[in-house]
Amino acid sequence: MFESPTRNHFSIVLERAGAVIAFLLLLVVNELKDVGWEIFTPDYYRALIQQAFYEGQRSVLIGLLIAAFLIWYIIISIRFWKRTTFYIDGVDFVYERRTMFRASSRLPIQNIAVVNIERNIFERLIGTAKVKIDLNSSRTANSTDFKFVLRLQQALALKQALTEIKQDLNGETAEETETVEAEPRERIAFFSVAEALRHKLLFMPVIQTLITLTALFILPQLRLSGERTSMNRLLYLLLIAVGGWVISLISGTLNLGNYTVERDSRMIYITCGVLNRKHYMFETEKINAVLIRKPLLARCFGLASIDLAVVGLGNEKNETTHLALTSDKAQIQRILQACVPEFVCSETPHRCHPMGIVWPILRAVLLGAATLLLGMVYAKAYIFALIVFGVAFLGALLEFFSCDFAKDGEIVRYTGGTFNKQTGIFKYGDIQSMEVRTNPLYRLFGIGRLRFYVLGASSVKNHKTGLFPVQGFDEASQQMVLHEDSILAGKYGNGQS
Repeated sequence: MFESPTRNHFSIVLERAGAVIAFLLLLVVNELKDVGWEIFTPDYYRALIQQAFYEGQRSVLIGLLIAAFLIWYIIISIRFWKRTTFYIDGVDFVYERRTMFRASSRLPIQNIAVVNIERNIFERLIGTAKVKIDLNSSRTANSTDFKFVLRLQQALALKQALTEIKQDLNGETAEETETVEAEPRERIAFFSVAEALRHKLLFMPVIQTLITLTALFILPQLRLSGERTSMNRLLYLLLIAVGGWVISLISGTLNLGNYTVERDSRMIYITCGVLNRKHYMFETEKINAVLIRKPLLARCFGLASIDLAVVGLGNEKNETTHLALTSDKAQIQRILQACVPEFVCSETPHRCHPMGIVWPILRAVLLGAATLLLGMVYAKAYIFALIVFGVAFLGALLEFFSCDFAKDGEIVRYTGGTFNKQTGIFKYGDIQSMEVRTNPLYRLFGIGRLRFYVLGASSVKNHKTGLFPVQGFDEASQQMVLHEDSILAGKYGNGQS
């Protein structure tokens, strides 16, 4: 079926054009931010019509330029659609783009990690689906390698064809394949739309939001001299900002709603989305790290979430794979035991060295002093300096008391973070490199920091611990050398990446 060159469904042209129209609407909203509440008055539209009457030529020219740009973009999109093809050539998958910026890729199907199906609301209405192909490669771990839009039946057929060829190349017999497909799945967790909303709300960046609101809406009103920003326009800008946040919150909630995690003896299956349905699947042995995240608001309620680092499972939005949305401690432990029991460290975590609190407190003092010096143009700048120092000092305490480290013969585990606490759990065979960092002062106490790297998306691949005895880090490094590298063991397709 896919032996000859195959194009995307034509609807991809409409999706690309829709993105441009949304961008133009964003520009219009950006222009309206300087108008304020006047947009809701009849005088604004009378003045707008009068301006268009006297400056008709300019208005017509702008309209023609916008129309010409849209037509040009649609033509380019049609050309891109017509000249982009893919096909299966034996045991290879071939992708070709014969546009001005030509591209041609031939990759062994055996190196494909996963093939997933995704459908947004538009695709569900017209009966299409998006096929997302990810490779066993650390270089492209941050994004989906290939993405095609096809009729739903074609999308399922492409996934089936690639899966069957990969199974044949891996030496799996038809009986083994049928046994795996017939194996019942165990539902590990389900998160409703309401629980997805809770997850989005509790993961809101509180400190960054407060800093942004202060910089945009409070500081402009406290200048000692100069023209102050009109409160009317600030309120309108705040309305736009809140509206955008609400839309983003609703969109994110619908994308995570009905989040279902299932597994069998070899695979983990994730399905989510109310309007945009997404289906992910990956082998448990491809998991490189388990990350337990506890942002500030979630910590207040004793909740956390679980993320995974999985090579070959990326997407265009650089998101990580959730094994669990925000849950209580008991549910977190149950999900970890059911899905990743091998990521358990037997050693009791050790607290950070007392030197670990010196720099955070010094940093709080420096931030407070810098705020005072830079804020002299504002009335009562010392109040903001005290607030900044207080928040930074609180962060220093949280950073110190949240920090711990543990290791055993198979696992490395650390916890760190200031307001957003994170626990990372790694197997030695999945760590690509370790580096112990110290300085003359730290060497007097025999302490340092450990930096290490695993394969995964950019948000989960780099890690740094707090201050701990160097001897423990050296022992962990020796264990990493003794353990066989997972890539060399063929974990990601005969060591090819």
